[in-house]
Amino acid sequence: MSKEIDLSKLAEPFEESDVEWRVSRAWLKNNKIYCTCLAYCTARAIQKRLDEVCGPENWRNEAMHVHELRGPIAIEVGISIRINGEWVTKWDVSDPTHIEPVKGGFSGAMKRAGAQWGIGRYLYQLDETFAEVSEEPGKGWTYGTLPEKQGGGAFYWKAPKLPGWAMPKPPEFEIKAKELGDLKKAWVAKFAPETKNPSELRSGFTRFVHEKCGEFPVDDVSCWLRESYEKCMNIINDTTDPKGVSADVRF
Repeated sequence: MSKEIDLSKLAEPFEESDVEWRVSRAWLKNNKIYCTCLAYCTARAIQKRLDEVCGPENWRNEAMHVHELRGPIAIEVGISIRINGEWVTKWDVSDPTHIEPVKGGFSGAMKRAGAQWGIGRYLYQLDETFAEVSEEPGKGWTYGTLPEKQGGGAFYWKAPKLPGWAMPKPPEFEIKAKELGDLKKAWVAKFAPETKNPSELRSGFTRFVHEKCGEFPVDDVSCWLRESYEKCMNIINDTTDPKGVSADVRF
């Protein structure tokens, strides 16, 4: 008999050690090297998460498919989870990599298929982030090269730190869906009691939160820190001269 699975736990943030960064862009400007990075969870972290949430016996990879579409090759991988005795599969694809093409392509497709189940999907909310760059190697630095059109020179870069909302939170720092709903209601009552347009309300609330707490996915309760929630609620409660929602209002 398969265990009861809480699929929502698949989407919880990973420890920073389970998140890796890769260079998305690198360029030379005024004789100075710059590079930006994107974060992703490792295939091993995905496997571990599936083991923990589903149990090793309740998930599996489906046979890998290789598709050739007028030249480009795509590697397709499926992740199946046994839910109420039935196997449910979600698929995604990736390009082969330059080094170990099949292994790298499988790993990439595994990460994408994991995101279909919510695993690591929150990392897509992270924008390209500037990395610290050096022309000399050192402890903790990763080797990189500029594109050939930029001269192909070597450089070293250090991965950025994840923002607080993208890190696991101890229970005392989490907020509940009802609390987020109460915060939105309090904000509407204080700043937009006459506004009925849902789009205007969403954008106004998002501007308010980003202005006070920095940018993060405000509609995803798992991305909230309790300190951010309390800061917003305190501002709402302490405001004596509220202003209505409009595109030019900065809260």
